[in-house]
Amino acid sequence: MVIGRDETIQLDVEESDVLVNADGVLDCPIDTVLRKNNYTFDDLNSWLAKEIQFIMIKNDVEQIIHRIFLNMNL
Repeated sequence: MVIGRDETIQLDVEESDVLVNADGVLDCPIDTVLRKNNYTFDDLNSWLAKEIQFIMIKNDVEQIIHRIFLNMNL
């Protein structure tokens, strides 16, 4: 899920796209997820994204399992 300034965009992620990096942190290539959901980095920028959340949905219950805060001032 991408939390933007004016909207929240839910992106489907396939289990095969999720990995645990060398630091033991959950990771997922955002370019792959955007492409599979028919979006681009231009779309991500237009949303003024401030946070990306990894959410697990089980039995219709959402659980945030990881957050990445984006600093758009970089």
